[in-house]
Amino acid sequence: MATRISATAYDPVVPPHSFVVGQRPLDLADVEQVLQLLGRAVRQFHTYPATSPLCPDAIAACGTALAALQGRDQIVLRVRLHDLLVDEFGVGGGTIIEHELVRRLHRAGVAALTIDRAASSRDLSRFCSDLISLHETSDGEPTLSELLIEHGVDKIVSRMAYRPEVVDLGAPHAPICDLVERERGRRDTTASTGPAAHLYPPDKGWIRMDPASAFTTISLVDLAILVNDPAEFAAVLLRLTDGEPAAAGSHQTALELKFSDVATLFASLDPRLAQLMFARLARAVLDLEPGRRQSLLQRTILPGVLDGRADGRVLAEFPDVDLAESLCLLLDLETAAPEVLSAALDRLNLPSDRRQTLAPLLEAGVGERVRAGRLRDARENLTGVDRYARKLLHVDAAAPGSFAEFAAFDLSLNGQAGAAIAQVRADIEASDLLMARMRCLSNLVRLEPNPNVVEGFLRGVSSLLGDVERASRWQDLVSWLGYHRQIAEALRPSRPDVADVIVAALDAFCTRERAMALVTLYDEGPGKRALASALVEAYGSAVAPACVALLDDPAVQGKVRSLAQLMCEHARLLAPALARQIGRAGVAAAAVIVRALGFAGAGYETAIAGQFECGNEQVVREALRALARIGSAQAAALVSAQVRHASAWVRNAAQEALCRFPPARAQVQLLDLLGRRDFVHRHPDIAARLLDRAVQTDPGSFQATLAALVPLRFHFWNPALARVGAKAREMVRR
Repeated sequence: MATRISATAYDPVVPPHSFVVGQRPLDLADVEQVLQLLGRAVRQFHTYPATSPLCPDAIAACGTALAALQGRDQIVLRVRLHDLLVDEFGVGGGTIIEHELVRRLHRAGVAALTIDRAASSRDLSRFCSDLISLHETSDGEPTLSELLIEHGVDKIVSRMAYRPEVVDLGAPHAPICDLVERERGRRDTTASTGPAAHLYPPDKGWIRMDPASAFTTISLVDLAILVNDPAEFAAVLLRLTDGEPAAAGSHQTALELKFSDVATLFASLDPRLAQLMFARLARAVLDLEPGRRQSLLQRTILPGVLDGRADGRVLAEFPDVDLAESLCLLLDLETAAPEVLSAALDRLNLPSDRRQTLAPLLEAGVGERVRAGRLRDARENLTGVDRYARKLLHVDAAAPGSFAEFAAFDLSLNGQAGAAIAQVRADIEASDLLMARMRCLSNLVRLEPNPNVVEGFLRGVSSLLGDVERASRWQDLVSWLGYHRQIAEALRPSRPDVADVIVAALDAFCTRERAMALVTLYDEGPGKRALASALVEAYGSAVAPACVALLDDPAVQGKVRSLAQLMCEHARLLAPALARQIGRAGVAAAAVIVRALGFAGAGYETAIAGQFECGNEQVVREALRALARIGSAQAAALVSAQVRHASAWVRNAAQEALCRFPPARAQVQLLDLLGRRDFVHRHPDIAARLLDRAVQTDPGSFQATLAALVPLRFHFWNPALARVGAKAREMVRR
């Protein structure tokens, strides 16, 4: 027979509004429509990548239907095997709701789901992507609830189904059962009328008992009586928690982790029974390994004694020698004065005769620590320590309290300690408040998973960055801009939406005014140029639009030269953004952009060649020079095309640009041009100049081309063409 632990009773999910039992909710059809659209969205996210337009469209439709619900602020769902329960009515069986939602939620171990009416499109998208990323739940894998919390989704809440932990008690002895019944009767007379509080998740723990047992439910307090060994009881409690499953196999480790819960449950028993249980608990603590026992005493039991918690009651059940040794551990604390032993003894409420018995044991323990040098003050003033020890051993039974309790942890201030405290105050006054606020906000940006909240933090970061700029703290500005870009890159795999928000905020910070300040700093001389270059690297490609806006501003034409030089120095960084801006820029800006793209190197030939059609001579000449500076095969082919098909002045400029290419690149295009008979006939003057260029490269590779041009010397009706043939014949004879 499996008996549920009553202290973990199930909390039913309560609908947000009441209905008459058996009456179908009026808006059930609307709720079902929302769930169908949500199931369709899950299917789209499973079938297509999240970047597909089909996914946002499905989310938008679901969000519209959800916002249109009337009469309820949230949809509360319970997951069954084939459908979802909405206000005790099943919906979705055999539909897309079952196929895409119910099955996935059931496999993910979700027992209930709450969808707020105010859930945003991002919340719904995150829910869909997180749900399809889950498979069968297993230990160590994040649950749907954890994923939603990690991604900052608070409008969609999932409650996971608990995996029950079963404790086999068999058939308890009759006296133990009678003891449980008497304890239940005592608790019933003092039962609280307030709401029940659960120490552990509902429905997590179950008890397997003999079928003849009269118990139908077992509370945690009952379980404390039925399980004879406190360490075994601690292991049971540890199994009721979700974390640290490996530690549940070790009773000693479980006792360390769950000591406070065990002591709390024992303290709730009848005083006489509680004393017996604490005696067992004391025996279990003393059976621990020495290192574990000392750690448990210092971390939990001794602080519990001083604070008056149930954790400290176990100490009174220790034998005198062990009790004295344990109390002396208090003196190992750096801030503890010997009076703390007196405070601990007062808390334990020991009889006077036992305190007198403990006195020599404590005196020996204090003396041993004095001799071992564990009290630093004792090395400076042994007489004072002896005085404290004698005062400790004085017992005044008539005194209602002891002032030592208040002075137990007073700091002993010497000159060195006073100087350290004064230095702390000086350090606080000298601290950089601006940088401290910046560090705080940056850490919040790094930790917060919700992009909407991150936007608020980033507004504060932008304001502080503006303060840093106005203070001309350029190096700090460079450092913080670079740090936030590093945060965005680090968060890109796990939280891309947060990374996008950070990048957008940094891009918005790069305004036209800041680009102007950048150029002004660059013009201040060689010393400041390094800072300006570092700022460009920190701004990244986001500064490109602001620079283009400055280039087209007639009021700042005096800065164009410096700005163009700065852009060319950082051409590789700015080139992607500049290539996107070139179509929207004016003539002056386009010329500088083309020049910068030429310094950026290969990859931007098409963007540069697109300016050949602009009709502006300055821009076209800059484009030809930029392609020559790149020097790639594609760039040479584009320039060669201008030699063949462009207008007269463009052909001449393109011919000059072609001569600036590396010899190997130029040779390929020269062979192609001179080998085109139609080109030579139409432009003999250009062909003659190209022949002169060919002589300077590798004449041997032009022999076949030159031989084809020799017959042109007989075209007497076209003197220019005849000159080309004559020049070719002369070059062949060489």
